[in-house]
Amino acid sequence: MLAITSEQVGTAAMKASEGFTSLGPTILAIVGYVFSLIFFGRCMRILPMGFAYALWVGLGMITASVIGVVLFKETLSVSVVIGLAVIAAGILVLNSAQGESV
Repeated sequence: MLAITSEQVGTAAMKASEGFTSLGPTILAIVGYVFSLIFFGRCMRILPMGFAYALWVGLGMITASVIGVVLFKETLSVSVVIGLAVIAAGILVLNSAQGESV
């Protein structure tokens, strides 16, 4: 969760930096992504790589979409909401499959 949170801080700061033209958000974006990679690397010591990456990317997409709506007043279409729901369902399936290792 720390990897995802750090990545989302970096992503939101990148959006706020307006193409890296604003120094404060640019620095926050870099710091967020560095910490995200550090935390992600540490979690891969425990979790299988495929599951860890799917969780990181999937929850990251869902979180980024929510942040976009809340902070940046972006809109979501019905098809995007359906897509995010399918991603969430996929994460749940992958999570439940972790106990089924051969």
